[in-house]
Parts: sequence; structure tokens; C-alpha cells
Amino acid sequence: MNLRDKIVAIVGGATGIGKATAEVCAEVGATVIVADLNEVEGRTTALAVGGAFFPINVADESSVAAAFTNIAAQYGRLDALIQTAGILRGAFVPLEEFDLATFESVVDVNLIGSFLCAKHAVPLLKKAGKGVIVLVSSGAAIGGSSSYAYGASKGGVNGLGITLANKLAADNIRVNVVMPGNIDTAMKRSVIAAERERLGLGGEQQQLNLGEPAGVGRILAWLASDDADYVRGMIQTR
Repeated sequence: MNLRDKIVAIVGGATGIGKATAEVCAEVGATVIVADLNEVEGRTTALAVGGAFFPINVADESSVAAAFTNIAAQYGRLDALIQTAGILRGAFVPLEEFDLATFESVVDVNLIGSFLCAKHAVPLLKKAGKGVIVLVSSGAAIGGSSSYAYGASKGGVNGLGITLANKLAADNIRVNVVMPGNIDTAMKRSVIAAERERLGLGGEQQQLNLGEPAGVGRILAWLASDDADYVRGMIQTR
């Protein structure tokens, strides 16, 4: 895997899978851009990988537009966008009690956020002559979720990715969607804790069979590289 001379923007790169991806991309030579709503940890990650940080709220188009305008001003182009930002709310809430505002807030970040990042990244990818977009969905998109909103939003990311791949192929922009499974992130652990509380199991520590974020990070970094030029469609991971 080689990302030398590649400029890679990782949205949601402050923590979790995004952070792990930033680390892997930097290790294999990429110029890494970390974009996140979490400025404190985002700047820490960017500093650690020798990259730049740009604040972004993926649910707000003006914020997304500003972030990519600033990237354009500093770098002039982009070789790859990796969109990992996402939230999960409403775990285990019954359908008849599920609040519309909660549903919309998850869709705003996970699905609309992915759309907005792709929309504003594409002009920079076109400047590079070829490019890659990698959207992070979830195994929940095809296997069901603890949250109606999360499962629906990630299913939407799958559909968005397929459509982008078809529409952008003529511009030499490859689009892949990655669906991670049970990965050891703060979000996953919060869902496990909520389920244990729901089942009355208490807060004691339990043995978890969760994958490491770096495992997914290596896949995302590889997809951003030229080595993955022949890869198409959706990829399911551990």
C-alpha cells in the first residue's frame, strides 16, 4: 500500500475508525487532512500524523462548504475523501416511542453528511484528474440495528454510494462503501452498555469480542490507494 503524494481528507478523523485511518494513511505516505466537529481531539490527531485540521459539522452545508473551500485554498486538490463521521441515537427505543427529532438528527449526520461531503469534495477530486470517495456505512445497514434511525441512515449511505459510483465513474472517481461490523469504538461500547442496562445486567466489565479500529483503518487506507483501482461496490468487514 502506497499513498505517497496523495492528499487524503478523513472526515470524522478525530477518534475511532477515523483516527485509526488517519494514522495508517500517514504511515504509508499520505498528506492527511483531519476534519471533525471535535476540535480538541481532531487537532491532536492531526498533529500526531503531521497533518492539518479543519473544523466541520457535516450536518450543516455551510460548514462543509467552508471546510472544503479552506482545503482547496491550502492544497488546491484532493486525491481521496474518506467519510467516517457518524452518530447513533435511540438505541433500543421502541418504534412507537421513537422521537422524530432523534431520527432526523441521525439521518442529518450519517446520510446527509455523507452526501454533503461528497458534493463538496468532488470538485477537488476532479482537479486531481482522478479520485476516490470511501463512505463508511455499517453492518447494521444490512443486518439490522439497535436504533431505527441508525439502521435506516446507514442503509441510505449504501444507496448513496452505489449512485455516486455510477454517476462519477465518467469523471474517473471511484466510490466504495465499507460496512464495519463490531469494532471497539466509544459508540459501540455505549450501545453495549445501554443494552446491558436494558437487560438489567449491571455495569460490570464483560469480555468483548470486538475488532480493532486499526483493522478497518487499513482497509480504508488501502481503498484510497491506487492498489484498489479495480475494487467496486460495497465491502463488509469484521
